[in-house]
Amino acid sequence: MTENNSKIEDIKRRLYEREDTISERPREGVLHQVTHKAPEDWQGGIKKADDSNQNKNMKKPSTSILKYFFILAVVFFIAAIGYAIYMFSNGGVSVSNDNIDITVLGNAFAKGGEELPLQVEIVNRNKANLELANLIVEYPKGADDSSTDSVILPYDSIGTIKPGQSVTRDIKVTLFGTEQSTRNIKISLEYHPEGSNAIFSKDKEYPVTISSAPLSLNIDTPTSISSNQPFSFNVTAALNTTLPVGNTILQVAYPSNFIFDSAIPAPSIGNSVWDLSSLTLTNPIPIIIKGRLVGQDGDEQVFHVYAGATNQNNQSIVSVVYNSLLQTILISKPFLEARILVNNQDLPEYTASGGGNIHAEISWANNLSTKITDAQIIASISGNVLDKSSVSPSEGFYDSVNSQIIWDKNSIPELGSIEPGARGDISFNFKSLSLVGLSNAIKDPQIILDVSIKGRQPSEGSTFGDVNNFNKKVIKILSDFQIASSANYSSGEKPPKAESETRYNVNWTLSNSANIITSAQARSVLPIYVNWVGVTKGSTENITYNEVTREVIWNVGTVKASTGFGSTREASFQISLKPSASQIGSVPQLMKDVYLSGTDSFTSTLIKSTRGPITTTLINDPSFQSGDDRVVR
Repeated sequence: MTENNSKIEDIKRRLYEREDTISERPREGVLHQVTHKAPEDWQGGIKKADDSNQNKNMKKPSTSILKYFFILAVVFFIAAIGYAIYMFSNGGVSVSNDNIDITVLGNAFAKGGEELPLQVEIVNRNKANLELANLIVEYPKGADDSSTDSVILPYDSIGTIKPGQSVTRDIKVTLFGTEQSTRNIKISLEYHPEGSNAIFSKDKEYPVTISSAPLSLNIDTPTSISSNQPFSFNVTAALNTTLPVGNTILQVAYPSNFIFDSAIPAPSIGNSVWDLSSLTLTNPIPIIIKGRLVGQDGDEQVFHVYAGATNQNNQSIVSVVYNSLLQTILISKPFLEARILVNNQDLPEYTASGGGNIHAEISWANNLSTKITDAQIIASISGNVLDKSSVSPSEGFYDSVNSQIIWDKNSIPELGSIEPGARGDISFNFKSLSLVGLSNAIKDPQIILDVSIKGRQPSEGSTFGDVNNFNKKVIKILSDFQIASSANYSSGEKPPKAESETRYNVNWTLSNSANIITSAQARSVLPIYVNWVGVTKGSTENITYNEVTREVIWNVGTVKASTGFGSTREASFQISLKPSASQIGSVPQLMKDVYLSGTDSFTSTLIKSTRGPITTTLINDPSFQSGDDRVVR
C-alpha cells in the first residue's frame, strides 16, 4: 500500500471516530505571503506589443460592392424625389401629346377625283416649345381599300411652336372611291420636345365621305351558267364628274378558268384593257365581253373590274383606282349535258402533234327530273389543219360538205327517249395535217370542235319545250421543231488511226414549221476520247463548251416559223478524235445524242426532241468512202 493510500485510510478512520482527531492532524507545510510591485502606467515593450495587437484587432474590414450600389441607389432616389418636387413647385416643363390639339376644318363630303381644300390648326398647350415641327399629310391613292398605296404630301416644315401658340396650315387632297364610301386622311405632327433630340409624333385621322365617284361602273352578267358554255356579259363605264388628268383605262381581271373569245369594242391592250379617253358626261362606254367559264358544279367565279389612271411604266395596269366592283357567277350543271373529251382528257384546250390521230368522245347526260325525247347531237369540226378525209365516227353520219357529224335516234336509239339521270357516250376520230412540207405556211394551226345537243322536254298537257346545250373545245397543233446533225472530215488521219488525231467539222441545223419557238437550246456530250477544238470561224451562234460535263451547248433563243424551209439556222464547230488501240476496227461515236428543247409560243408548251449520235460514218460527207469510218492500227 502506498503512502497516499495510507493517509486516505487514516483520514477515513478518524472521520468516523467518536473523538475529534482531525483538528489535531499534522500540518504539511506553511504558505508565505509574496509581495509584487505593479507599475502605475503602461511602459516598455509590453505597452508597444499591446498597442500593436490592439491596432491589429481594431482594423476595419473593406466595404463590399453591394454596399456601394445600395448607397448610389439611395442617392439617386433622393435626387429623383428632389427633381420631382422641383418640377412640381415650378409648374413643370415636360411635353405631352395630350396637350397638343390638331383640328381639321373643311367639308366632310367630297366628289371623287375633285380637289378638296382643308385647313389644319395645331395648338401647343404645353409649357415647353415644340421644336423642329413638321406637318405630314397622308391619304389613300385610289378607290381600292385593299391597296396599300397612299399619297404623302411634301413635308410642311413649321419650325418651333411656342407654348400656347396656334399654327394654321392649308392643304388640298384628291380622293377617290365608290359613292358613300369613306376615305381617311391621316395628319401627323412630328416634333422634338424642347431640349431633347428624341422625335415624337401626334396623329389625327379625318374621315371624308365620297358623295360621288368620278366615274361609275356597272356590270351585267348571268347569275349562273353551265360549265364551258358560251356566254356574254356587259360592262358600262359612265362619267359623273370631270375626268381626272391622265390616261384613263378600264381593266377586267378574269378568273383563271375563264376563256376569252371576243369583245365589242375590241380591247386596246391584250384581252382585258380598254381605253376610256373618249368617255364624256353624255357618252358612256359600253363593253360586251364573250367567253366561257370552265369549272365544277357549284363553283363560284369572280370577275373584278377596275377603272382609273394607268401606270406610266405599264399602260396595261391601273395604278390609281377611281372605281371598282366585283361580280360573282355560279357554275351549275346544264339541263342537257354534252361533255367533250379529247384523248380521254376533259380540258379547256388541248395540244396535239401535226399529222397525228386524235380521238374525241362526247359524254351526254340528262340532268333534269323529267325525260327528254327526240334528242340530237351535232359535232362540227373545223380548223385550218383539219384533214377532212380522216374524220371517222363510230356511229352517226358524217356530213363532209358541212364538216359535221350527226347523231339522233336513228343511229342511237337511246336518244329517242332519255330518262332522268340517263347518260351515254359517243366517239369519233380524225387527224390534223402534217405541218412539214406544206406549200403555204399556216399561222396558229388549230382544230375546233363545236358540239350542240338538243331535245324536247314535256310541258303541261301535250306541249313540249326545247332543251339545248353547247360545248366547245380547241385543239392547238404543236409546231414541228427538229434538229439535224452531221459531220465531215477536216484534217488528220483518214481513216482514223489509233493514238493519232483526226479532226471533224460538226453541223447542227434547225427546222421549225408553224409557230414561233422561244428559249430554244440544243446540247450534246463528247465521249472521253473526243476533244473540243472550237467554234468554226465566222459562226455567229452562241455555242459554249463545258469542260467539266463535256457538254456542247447551243443557246438558240428564238426560232422563227418556217425556219429550214424559207430561211436557215445552223451552228458549226470542230472536234478532234484520238482513238485508243482498244478501238481498232470499231466505228467510234464523235458525239452522243443531241437533245433539243424550246417553248411553242402559240400553245405555250415545252417541246422536246432527240437526234441520235454522230459516228465516224460520214454519210453526208461527199468525200467519204467505205472503210474510212473504222479505226486502223
